[in-house]
Amino acid sequence: MKVVPLEAPLGARIEGIGWQDAGKPEVATALNRALGEHLLVVVPGRPMTAPQMRDFARAFGTPRAQLLRYKRNNEVPEVSTMVSTLMADGTTDKTALRSEDWHTDDSYMAVPAKATLLHSMEIPSHGGRTWFCNMHSVYEALPEATKKRIDGKRAMHAYDTPRASNRPSPRTPQEIAETPDIEHPLVRSHPDTGRKALYLNFNRLDRILGFERAESDALLDELAAEARKPRHHFVHQWTVRDCVVWDNRATMHRVDVDYPMGERRIMQRVLIEGDKPF
Repeated sequence: MKVVPLEAPLGARIEGIGWQDAGKPEVATALNRALGEHLLVVVPGRPMTAPQMRDFARAFGTPRAQLLRYKRNNEVPEVSTMVSTLMADGTTDKTALRSEDWHTDDSYMAVPAKATLLHSMEIPSHGGRTWFCNMHSVYEALPEATKKRIDGKRAMHAYDTPRASNRPSPRTPQEIAETPDIEHPLVRSHPDTGRKALYLNFNRLDRILGFERAESDALLDELAAEARKPRHHFVHQWTVRDCVVWDNRATMHRVDVDYPMGERRIMQRVLIEGDKPF
C-alpha cells in the first residue's frame, strides 16, 4: 500500500490495495492513519457490490444505515444507493439539487457520521465533479477577532432550514421523529488530533444561538465566504470504480450539477458511526 498526497489542501491517493485488503488489520490501520492526516483518501479499484462495500467500509469504523429508508439497499441497509441523474420530467432526486452547495453529512443528527465512503457505479460522460473543503484551514484563516467572536458559540442544525437554497427530500413520520433540531458547536475539535475546524453546513445549519436572526445570518455569511475560497479546496473528477472516503468532522463537500440530462449518475454510499461534536 502506498499513500500519495495530492497537490491540494487535502487528500491523498491510495495505491497498491484492493477492497478485499481492507480486512487486514495493518491495512485498516494505515487507511485510518492516511484519512486522519489527509482528511480524504481516493481508493481506485474494482467495482464493489453492496456487501463488499460494507465490508470495505469496516476498515474505517462501524457502518450504519442512513436516515432516509428509500435510499437504503434492500439487502444491505448500511449501504445507500445515491441516484443523482438529472431527469427532464422533474423526477430528479432532491438530494442531487441540494448537493450543489457546501455541506457535511449528517450534521442534523445528534451524533453525526465520522466519515463517508462514496463509490461510483455509473457516471455521466462529463461533469459531476465533487469538491471538498478543508475546514481546519478555513478556521485557521479566520481573523483573530472573528475567532474570538465565535469561540464557544453553538449553532442549531436542522433537517431543513430557510438558509438552504433547495428543499430536502420529505421524511416519513418515523424519520421526522428521529431528527429533532440539534445543537452543535460552531467550532469543533477533532477527537484524534485536537485540531479545531469550523463546523458549517450550508444546507442544515439554521442559526447561531444567542444571536438575533439578522446578526446570525450575517456572521454565517462571513464564515461561508472564507469557506468558499479556492485555497481550501480539492476537486475530484470521478471515474467508474473510484471510492472516495472523507472525514466529515473537518470537511465539507459539494457537487457540480453540470452533467447531461438523462445520463445516469449512481453512487453507493456508506456512513461510518461518529462521535458527538465538542
